[in-house]
Amino acid sequence: MDLVLLRLSALGDILRVMPAWANLREAFPAARFRVVVEDRHAFLLEPLPWLEPVVVQRRRLSNPWTALGELQRVAAQVRGAETSLDFHGILKAALIPRLAAIPERWGDGVTKEFAGHLQTHPLTFRHQTRYRQALELAEAFGRSRGITGLGRFRPVLKNADLPDPGPVWPQSAKPRVVLVPGASRRGAIKRWPLSHWITLARMLKDRVEMRWSLGPEEADLRTWLPEVTGIPALPRLGFWQLASALRQADQVIAPDTGLLHLAVVLGVPALGLYGSSDPVVAGLPDGAGCILRTGISCAPCRERGCQRRQCMEELLPERVLAASLDLSAAT
Repeated sequence: MDLVLLRLSALGDILRVMPAWANLREAFPAARFRVVVEDRHAFLLEPLPWLEPVVVQRRRLSNPWTALGELQRVAAQVRGAETSLDFHGILKAALIPRLAAIPERWGDGVTKEFAGHLQTHPLTFRHQTRYRQALELAEAFGRSRGITGLGRFRPVLKNADLPDPGPVWPQSAKPRVVLVPGASRRGAIKRWPLSHWITLARMLKDRVEMRWSLGPEEADLRTWLPEVTGIPALPRLGFWQLASALRQADQVIAPDTGLLHLAVVLGVPALGLYGSSDPVVAGLPDGAGCILRTGISCAPCRERGCQRRQCMEELLPERVLAASLDLSAAT
């Protein structure tokens, strides 16, 4: 069996479909799995070496003058496959298996830009988490081959071979908690107020061993936040070294970012701080952690330029502290 899996971007979304891909691999161990993914995220496939990356050049795909040629180039690389499973649901992703003349083309129910019209087996759309959405596609495809059980969630990277991050945690009996105050520039609206993070860190300090996780876009925080709070930051690590450091933690507290979902697939209990994010679509699998939000009337929303930030401002540190302690007690 020759299967083509499509999920072009983004980081968190690719992580969320990995459990479905792992279930497919377990059900069809002799199959060939090729994954169509953008160049900037191809590294995410490294811990799952049975996935063959078929790399799309994002710059060419984003240019109207070169997009069709890039789609045709990628389609030529997957031509001859029997089946495609589209975990993205946009026109660019759906065009690739159609141009490749793949006869059996499945979709997960998300069909933006009329992508569903290019699929031979589109699922019915359901308002559910992206994890569940991907797992139901795997389950439906498995059932078509007489195999069930592909819809279960599991933390697929819990035991994956990851590079050693070095001695990032001290020898201590205290629980280990990673605090993730940042978000991408595009997702800046998702950030919890820094003053709340500092207050939370002070309240947790005597209870747990903590580390800040600060990415390239938080370089300025690295210069002063650890000193002000007395909590060290994880060193500058490669992505999979960082994943290895997170896997050694007992809890990750983060907004709706890639690192929150990295914690989920690593099997680390996750506490998500949500404002504008949809708590259903961007939600977590059962047993993977919990989400906190204020539930104000204007949230969730897609207004990236919102200046009020009320949905995050009103999520107070005391409530996050209580949820963190409850999550620790339950795991």
